[in-house]
Amino acid sequence: MKKVIISIIFILLFGSTLGVAIPSPIGVQKNDVISYSSEGLQNSSWPMFQHDVQHTGRSPYAPNGNTPVVKWKFWMDGMMISSPSIDENGTIYIGAEDFHDSFFAINPDGTEKWRFGTGDYILSSPAIAADGTIYIGSNNGKLYAFYQNGTLKWRATIGNGWVKSSPVIDSDGIVYAGSFNSNRLCAVYPNGTIRWEFYTENSIICSPALDNEGVIYIGGYDGYMYAIYPNGTLKWRYFAGGIKGIQSSPTIDTDGTIYFGSTSGYLYALCPDGTEKWRCNTGYIDDSSPAVAIDGTIYIGSTNGKIYSIRPDGSIKWSYQTNKEIFGSPAIDKSGIMYIGSLNGNLYALNPDGALRWKFSAGDGIQSSPSIGKDGTIYIAGYFQPSGENSSCTYLYALDFINNTAPNIPDIDGETEGTINTEYTYTAVTSDPENNNISYFFNWDDGTTSGWLEFVPSGTEIQANHTWTQKGTYTIQVKAKDDYDAESDWATLEVTMPRNKAVFDIFQSKFPILAKLLTLTINQ
Repeated sequence: MKKVIISIIFILLFGSTLGVAIPSPIGVQKNDVISYSSEGLQNSSWPMFQHDVQHTGRSPYAPNGNTPVVKWKFWMDGMMISSPSIDENGTIYIGAEDFHDSFFAINPDGTEKWRFGTGDYILSSPAIAADGTIYIGSNNGKLYAFYQNGTLKWRATIGNGWVKSSPVIDSDGIVYAGSFNSNRLCAVYPNGTIRWEFYTENSIICSPALDNEGVIYIGGYDGYMYAIYPNGTLKWRYFAGGIKGIQSSPTIDTDGTIYFGSTSGYLYALCPDGTEKWRCNTGYIDDSSPAVAIDGTIYIGSTNGKIYSIRPDGSIKWSYQTNKEIFGSPAIDKSGIMYIGSLNGNLYALNPDGALRWKFSAGDGIQSSPSIGKDGTIYIAGYFQPSGENSSCTYLYALDFINNTAPNIPDIDGETEGTINTEYTYTAVTSDPENNNISYFFNWDDGTTSGWLEFVPSGTEIQANHTWTQKGTYTIQVKAKDDYDAESDWATLEVTMPRNKAVFDIFQSKFPILAKLLTLTINQ
């Protein structure tokens, strides 16, 4: 018994010197005990927000097909802002704004593994350490650490308000996260004790990023982008301004360039010494953070509804309009395809040249950012808000992919000459290589269309009617799409509407002989 007591005293007195980690009470604000981990972020397919500590948003994996299909969807109460992270076993972790303010772990097959209620909204996205510990913040002002089985490891109070900031883990296992109300960035040891706190002049809502030297970058509502040494002292700060400062999380390129968006209406590029490299006018940027492709192209979304592709010199390569605000951040697969959601509810896949590859409807709106699994599965959360109701719900979608070919160009047939104010019938027919159902769309060239018609089996001929009201020559266009929204090219048919039949009929009834002579003259 004496030996046991002596051993305990020896560990308490000299444990830190020998590298033994002494657990500390939950919520301790400052502690000088060093409890490093020799490993940092887990080497999984998507271990944290924007994939890595530099927030490149770039994945080494890609889907194996060109058309998304729903593998499964997981229902949650409330609206979803948190973005999914994936561990080495394929388990997906995401926070919710549901009635229980839950943190979810979801199995790769879409079934619930476990959940934990924090008592307040979870807007933060999780980060997974090499040892499997999962870190996430909550609006109750606490940073949580969980074992992979869902057991709470510890919770630490950082500041006195929201921890919307998504945590980042450095190579020593130190966790960094910002506090909204208390205007501070906190560095937390793996045992839950605070290493240091760095105060800013206003709230912090974005996630910190790390460069190769361990310097921490984070922006605040005060309009400053901060560079902070690993010991918690200021390296430099840069003022970007903006109505609500900087909410966009920074991204670090391989050459050390720091990219971030601002509510001032610009995407900024800063040199590692804090001097401005360039700025690009992208409109007001809220929560969307940049992603950097392997060729140095920068992607970001704006509240003007546009997705921007920007060259490394700061010039705009292209933009794509979604017509709704964008709050989520892009993800880039190994083929260079970029994925991002919009408040219109669509997840967009865009080729490097800006061409739409496909879009997927995930509900009424998307504020979350996509993640890419090792098998190419794409995970995205979309929320639904029934009309006239204050409540909302969210589905986390797992999108698998198939190779799909668009329908063949339709054959169109019908009258090529006629009279205005008379209804004419046109037919269209085509086949689909995979024998999918087909819908047709007619453009009548007079400012009207048929809209997408009801789906019919491949090879089924359909009819559409139309009346022209003005004389002229019109080019009818018709195209087809399949069940997966793959669209054919246009087929065309030119028609001429030379006279007003109603007026001619009146003339013919009153002057039949003259009408006959006029018809013979026109047709000669």
